[in-house]
Amino acid sequence: MKLLTWRNALRRAAELTGWPLDNGPESELIKNIVEDVSARIVNRTYLHVAKYQVGLASRVQDIHEILDLENGDVRMVGIWGPVGIGKTTIAKAVYNSVAQRFEGSCFLANVREISMSPGGLVRLQNLLISDLLRLRVDGSESLKVPNIDLGISMIKARLGHKKILLILDDVNDLSQLDS
Repeated sequence: MKLLTWRNALRRAAELTGWPLDNGPESELIKNIVEDVSARIVNRTYLHVAKYQVGLASRVQDIHEILDLENGDVRMVGIWGPVGIGKTTIAKAVYNSVAQRFEGSCFLANVREISMSPGGLVRLQNLLISDLLRLRVDGSESLKVPNIDLGISMIKARLGHKKILLILDDVNDLSQLDS
């Protein structure tokens, strides 16, 4: 498994393109590289997964096969089942194992519960945009989603060209996915 991980990492590294200098100061380029690496790798936070992970590795491997990340296609995978069988645990473990392969990643928990509260879908859209674009929700760099329809447009415009991993936990209605 470790050998396969290293092979995949080296393959991805070989496919990377360089950073253009564009007649700007070299110090500015170095600063941009450091910020990008810090945002993507160094500051990456893993999600807590259950203490006793009995049978988890095989389920995560099954999801990896379905995702087929080497293919590069857009994929949507649903994990369905009764309460308490470990759907969220599997989703967290998959997130932890593949998030670094994407330009951005976001795990939105409790979608059903949050979306039922007033303004909940807009709040989820704000969380999604701020996580994926690495913006502060309350800072000067933030974007503010005013309503669901504009939020959908903002998500498409800002994220439609990026390779992202989005995990929505506890979805129970198609409108939550659409929004």
